[in-house]
Amino acid sequence: MTDLNQALKQYFGFETFKPGQEAIVQAVLAGQDTLAVLPTGSGKTLCYQLPGLLMPGLVVVVEPLLALMEDQVARLQVLGEKQVAALSSRLAPADFAAVLRTLDQEKFLFISPETLARPDVQGRLRQLPVGLLVVDEAHCISQWGPDFRPAYLKLGQARAVLRPRVTLALTATAPKRVQADILTGLQLPHATCLIGSVDRPNLFLGVEQLPSDQVRAARALALVQAVAGPQIIYFDRKRAAEEFSAALNAHDIKAAYYHAGLTAPQRDLVQRQFMADQLQVICATSAFGMGIDKPDVRLVLYLHLPESLEAYSQGIGRAGRDGQKALTMLLLGPNDVARAGQFAASLPDENLIQTIFKHPSAYQDFDDPQVALVEAYIQAGFSQAAVLTQLSGRREDKQASFTAMANLLQAPCKRAALMAYFDSPAQPHSEFCCGEETPAVLAQLPQTPRPAQMSRASWSVIFKRIFNSK
Repeated sequence: MTDLNQALKQYFGFETFKPGQEAIVQAVLAGQDTLAVLPTGSGKTLCYQLPGLLMPGLVVVVEPLLALMEDQVARLQVLGEKQVAALSSRLAPADFAAVLRTLDQEKFLFISPETLARPDVQGRLRQLPVGLLVVDEAHCISQWGPDFRPAYLKLGQARAVLRPRVTLALTATAPKRVQADILTGLQLPHATCLIGSVDRPNLFLGVEQLPSDQVRAARALALVQAVAGPQIIYFDRKRAAEEFSAALNAHDIKAAYYHAGLTAPQRDLVQRQFMADQLQVICATSAFGMGIDKPDVRLVLYLHLPESLEAYSQGIGRAGRDGQKALTMLLLGPNDVARAGQFAASLPDENLIQTIFKHPSAYQDFDDPQVALVEAYIQAGFSQAAVLTQLSGRREDKQASFTAMANLLQAPCKRAALMAYFDSPAQPHSEFCCGEETPAVLAQLPQTPRPAQMSRASWSVIFKRIFNSK
């Protein structure tokens, strides 16, 4: 039997596992299909990398974002793993074909649900021994699948084609309802479920109601100026992110905006600058953050009401991954709750679905998210009846998510409400828990940001591990 602590030291340089990691690794190595829920910052990546390195066969990792794929490829290369590849839309057709042809020479393959659904990709993977299928950020099956990426709803069929020895679904945000969606979607009725608490006691969960957008903007600026270290501010509109970024720069605070309207190179540049401490603040929509593993984010600030407690938990979970205390704040304006309630109902209705199914080609170039969603379902091979069923259920789920988010605002203890939603044990209320930010709370935050750049020696070690054999 493999000595897991020795393997952990050999491959990753760690002496001990973080809570929850070892049980997941053991389950995978024992051949058990597994659903694992660990809080953000708990090292979920290691839970598939370590068993993947120890077990035979190809490791296929389904990721939701191109940036996340590229980050994971880079991390494995830093570990000295050369047999790693990604199949994505960024590859030219000839390069895509070349990677597909040489997959038998790889150990890790990163791929999106849409690419995995391609017949040529499934046909090639069917020829190879797949030891481990990993669905990272598996909550996307429940949330993104019905909303705008129907390929997530086809992962169970893809799994049946690949016939992996083991399947591992990983996420940080999955109440029981989402856990059930994941197991159903992946067709894993007998999976081992290893569910950890989502509690992050080093995060202060701040919520403040403000009388106007102007007062909220001033309050946000004051928080940014009061907190030392990297910060992320979330907006529900691209223009708002751009305008606040400009306002911060006018106050000599290095900031940039990030949203889906930027080109891929522009988004990559902003992300790299933030990771390298060349920017203090990112003003972003929900397009930014998944897979961002910057350990020293000291403030995550919401200037709108998140659509769900899952989204809220994901967002605030980007703070304090180094284990030190961090501040998360939700600053609400007078119309935020009403606007979020309207958004919760914004899915295509039956008439629109029927119209597009009658003439799908006539709507392919429409710049409308609801039309694009129905077109995506059609391209993924869903029938009209299946789309109606999926979106009807999702509309109910979104309304329930909005209600849970709104209830959190009224809860005496925000942390207790969040833990209850995720079926995690409640913790005693403390001064560094939740509510309005106070000087006493602010005083507990680290006041000295970490050094901005790695030393030359650190980079030399990394390059040596990339370019030399293990």
